Amino acid sequence: MLVPGIILAVACVVFFVLIIVDSGFSKPQQFCWPLAGLLLIWIVFLRPCVQLSQAGVVMRNLVRDVRAGWPALDLVEQRWNLKIYNAAGKGYGSWAITSQRPRRVNRRTGMHAGPGIGEIDLEDPTGSVMGARPGSAAGVAAAIRTGQEDYEGAVGRDPSVRAKDEFVVEPAWAPIAALVLAVILVVVALVA
Repeated sequence: MLVPGIILAVACVVFFVLIIVDSGFSKPQQFCWPLAGLLLIWIVFLRPCVQLSQAGVVMRNLVRDVRAGWPALDLVEQRWNLKIYNAAGKGYGSWAITSQRPRRVNRRTGMHAGPGIGEIDLEDPTGSVMGARPGSAAGVAAAIRTGQEDYEGAVGRDPSVRAKDEFVVEPAWAPIAALVLAVILVVVALVA
């Protein structure tokens, strides 16, 4: 999602420059379109992500954030997109982390052999295995599972590092405000 987001953001900046070159600042309402575009690009393409920390997982979506402490995280699923579940069975999906086709890795050389069809860790007669792409749902799910194991090991060595056992779902006010501002900018551009 970052690559198209960056390309579109650069296009909006070029649009800003073209407006300045063409008419200067004589018609300020013209700047509403690229500014609204930049805000929407940030909300849709650049903001959504999954972050791992010592405390747990933070999943940033379009207009809400989900914070899951390591002890509260019950299940990680990567079927269509990354989804985390609490002990009550309530799941929260990620906007940014979708499933991707695994890539083929040759075991002997460690080199990528191009895309292949199959399951992760599925061996074939040529000595290659299917590996999850790092930014895919399977890759991030594997990183979360590794983070859970690291957390359990750290707590076993030092119980004072225990994270909070909670799922917190809260609105993300900055993107909500940016979305409202983008709508206002579009209305101003249309009316002016």
